[in-house]
Amino acid sequence: MPVTNPTPPIRTAITDRVCDRLRASIIDLELLPGAKLKIEHLSQNFDVSPTPVREALNRLASEGLVVQDPYRGFRVSDLLGHAELEQLISAREVIEVAAVERTALQGDSPSLATLRELIEFMDTLVSVAELDIRAFNTADHDFHRLIVAAAENRFLLEAWDALHTHVQIARHYRGKSVEEARLSNEEHSKMLASIESDDHAGAGVHVRRHLSQVLDRLSFGVNETKSEAAK
Repeated sequence: MPVTNPTPPIRTAITDRVCDRLRASIIDLELLPGAKLKIEHLSQNFDVSPTPVREALNRLASEGLVVQDPYRGFRVSDLLGHAELEQLISAREVIEVAAVERTALQGDSPSLATLRELIEFMDTLVSVAELDIRAFNTADHDFHRLIVAAAENRFLLEAWDALHTHVQIARHYRGKSVEEARLSNEEHSKMLASIESDDHAGAGVHVRRHLSQVLDRLSFGVNETKSEAAK
């Protein structure tokens, strides 16, 4: 039997670390839209070989945070414009409405307790003067993904994951207020209440309303965010 040589775990760990750091820098606008990403420079900064950097950049390209231009290398992708945000939210709506209606029809689910915990955690995040945007966005991601996962349809979940919706829109959350996050979490509570009461039609309505409000909140600040990123 031939001996295979799988990729050593250390390489995966290094790639994950580099990818996480780059993703955070892009989302936090430390690396601005359009910024060139030179593999040699990044490998020196991270004190790693070029290979995990290249692997991390390819991974981020699949998420839409990085673009590879032919013969010019990698760069940070531009912020989504209104039309792109609208298309992304529309695709997300198709998936999440189908998932939440199915979840509500299934009745009691072990996921409901976790969804409630996530809402309570986000309540603590919006109860202070300054919003921890990264923590809120992570919890928001987990909440919506769990709603889709609770439908127990792997194709819906794979489609939702493929959108990379939260990393795509996260940069637009820079400068968002605690009040906006509080409104978003109130909408989460209404969604969960409909699921808990087996109201599949109501759950779908609340998802549509929530995503419409998300689009309004993000679109309102698109120009401001782009202007801030260009400084």
